[in-house]
Amino acid sequence: MKLNRNIFIVTSLALIALVSVSFNSCEYFIKSENSENIQKSKSNNNITTGQSEAKLLVQASKNNLDVIELCSIIEDVSSDDEVKNLVEEIKNEQLKVLETYSKVASENVISLPRYTNMSFEDITKLNDSLDLELHLKLLSKKIHKQKDLLNKLSDTTNNEDFKELVQSANDVLEESFDKSVQTLEILNSDS
Repeated sequence: MKLNRNIFIVTSLALIALVSVSFNSCEYFIKSENSENIQKSKSNNNITTGQSEAKLLVQASKNNLDVIELCSIIEDVSSDDEVKNLVEEIKNEQLKVLETYSKVASENVISLPRYTNMSFEDITKLNDSLDLELHLKLLSKKIHKQKDLLNKLSDTTNNEDFKELVQSANDVLEESFDKSVQTLEILNSDS
């Protein structure tokens, strides 16, 4: 009788130990799965944010290239030396901004375009057009659009490289925008 009782106690203790180990291991797997889901969610969020940042930087870069192209067109079309000088300053500022974009993009493994958004037909029409005011308004609009894109980038990013880029580029873009407005005023005062 005593032997059966000992076997019963040992079996009961073994069963209790097995059940408690099973619960603990299930709890471990549940916690492990939850933490894995949280890590996946954070990773997906970081990827989405990175894609959004890259897209905004690429769009700003394209606008920058448009501004550079427009400056070249205005330099060719304009006969006023003061207008040409201001547009050349804008172009040089935009080239510096493009250089900054390229530096930050390469540090963050982003490929920037080397072409303008404007189609060949648009460029040809602008080259053929003598309406300098239209050119300058388009230039101002492109600079303003570039600022808007950089502000969106600043709002969406936690990356310090992008924050610094936005701050320095916006200062230059503000100067370029002011010069484009000044050039329009010169053109209108000469008329």
